[in-house]
Amino acid sequence: MNVTEVSFVAAAAAAVSGKALPAIGQTPARYAGHAFETGADAPDRPGVFVLTTELSGRAHPVYVGESESVIVAVSAILAANPILKRLTAGVFWKVSPFTLDRKHLVEALVEEYQPHFNVAGEAENHASEHASENGDDWVRDPLELIARF
Repeated sequence: MNVTEVSFVAAAAAAVSGKALPAIGQTPARYAGHAFETGADAPDRPGVFVLTTELSGRAHPVYVGESESVIVAVSAILAANPILKRLTAGVFWKVSPFTLDRKHLVEALVEEYQPHFNVAGEAENHASEHASENGDDWVRDPLELIARF
């Protein structure tokens, strides 16, 4: 499956399980019971952010992160990942000054919504752990796998 197909499958699963996704541009948007803001510019403050893609008019999470500066983190992530940048239709954030609170919220959001780019990162971490244990040459990126053939 490609990234778009994965997102559509995840969105369908979210709908079936009763997880309501906010509309693109809706503010405040609720994810896992927490209110998130959206607007032209994310704040230069500590917080949690959700990068979303639009599926049937709804803001489906594709990446969840936290940072001491939401705007700096979002800009850096989108600059470093052109696929994620192309998929991102909206950015939602919640200001949170406490690091531990942010980490717990990110974990809860990733567990509940299974955003593709967070899940891919976890798979990469597991693959690198496995490779270091066994000395295997694991493929960490699906594009890398395609390039090998």
